[in-house]
Amino acid sequence: MHVEEDAGGTRAFILEEPTPMTLDPVPAWDGDDLSVHRLLLEMAHRLGPIANKGDHARLSEEASALLEVFVYHAEVERPLVLRLPPFTARLIEHGQQRVVDRLVSLVLEADLAEEPCRCVELADEIASLMEVQIMSEEWDQSDR
Repeated sequence: MHVEEDAGGTRAFILEEPTPMTLDPVPAWDGDDLSVHRLLLEMAHRLGPIANKGDHARLSEEASALLEVFVYHAEVERPLVLRLPPFTARLIEHGQQRVVDRLVSLVLEADLAEEPCRCVELADEIASLMEVQIMSEEWDQSDR
């Protein structure tokens, strides 16, 4: 995955095809995920200010983009996660699912734009969950 930006500052996330899941050979973790992790964190931290402005259409768009990139990232990372001890793999997968669940909730909440709106709280929660998830993934993979 990489990001392209046009002259107007609009970002496009270009997703390459995920590698097929195989049991062998072991995919090497070479730190490339660090730039993807930084992108995910940046995207997650942009949600709060957008939610504070009450721009529901833009919030829905940004949260949907983050959801798409995060799900793709989780799919690409899955072969590595499955090689971790079972308990650790379950924790990471559970954390990933929590992030996805909150992102879906935020997209729906932003699309409805009803009062009272939980968008600010959800955006803050997503940023926190994303930080914890990324730290967990990087810590678990740094031992490999």
